[in-house]
Amino acid sequence: MPYCTLADLTTRYSADELAHYCDYDADDAPDPATIAAAISDADSHLDSYLQRKYVVPVTPVPDVLRKRSTTLAMYFLQLRRESVTEDMQREYDHIQQWLKDIVAGKAELGITPKPTESPGAGGVRMTSEPRIYGRGKDL
Repeated sequence: MPYCTLADLTTRYSADELAHYCDYDADDAPDPATIAAAISDADSHLDSYLQRKYVVPVTPVPDVLRKRSTTLAMYFLQLRRESVTEDMQREYDHIQQWLKDIVAGKAELGITPKPTESPGAGGVRMTSEPRIYGRGKDL
């Protein structure tokens, strides 16, 4: 399940603005495949940081994550057209810092993080019966 949808993008940005950045077939409407790709890129970008602290994909999606996914999707749409605005670049930079703060434990999503592994945990342990055959034992 993606962190944001076309409806989220349309709520935050106008349909005309979306069409401006992702109307590749000149029908004055946003191309759904292009928007889906931008949302996927945004979610992958978020997950690349969040996976260090949370089980991804994050469900249910907190509002703070939905908002940032929407912003990143629009950033990637603008980037495809090589026309990232200064405001959008600032938003992107802000999200990057927020993601770094999440990983560093300075910010939270408001959900339970995944359990941490202790240094001695994990690995394989094997137990078996005493050897029946081998050196010093007759067949």
